[in-house]
Amino acid sequence: AILASAQNDKPYFQQEVNYTIRVKLDDNKHELDGDIAVEYVNNSPDELPFIWFHIWPNAYKNNGTALAEQLIEDGNKKFYFADDEERGWISNLDFKADGQSVKTEAHPEHIDIIKVMLNAPLKPGARITISTPFQVHIPIGEFSRLGHIEQQYQITQWYPKPAVFDNTGWHAMP
Repeated sequence: AILASAQNDKPYFQQEVNYTIRVKLDDNKHELDGDIAVEYVNNSPDELPFIWFHIWPNAYKNNGTALAEQLIEDGNKKFYFADDEERGWISNLDFKADGQSVKTEAHPEHIDIIKVMLNAPLKPGARITISTPFQVHIPIGEFSRLGHIEQQYQITQWYPKPAVFDNTGWHAMP
């Protein structure tokens, strides 16, 4: 622990993130339709040229995700053999920063993480509002914590949200 703290000379800080989410559930299609505005306050000493966002419903999209691999390791084959309608995903993303369109980059390994490139670096102490519409196809409720069984819903990790950024860097994990 002493060696780790000697290598990391940045003091600890936490970013501030405030959400405004409007969403509606279509219980026939098993979908969430919504939009989100995330006010992100940079409490770090770093300028941020981008913000990693978790789009965790994509963990249910195919057999190549970290979730899929974990389920297989745990002996759960139902997800592996599920058809597309039983799976889940997030779509219709169109990120904007303070109302201006921004570019995004796919994570090199994980489809449930996306990099939102800011038009100008977010300076220490500055704030920005990142917004996007989104649509979530809710998977069947037999795989994990997000899902439905008929019209009974367990909804978790369903909206785009920034990854943690602290004195050790980004924690963009699937």
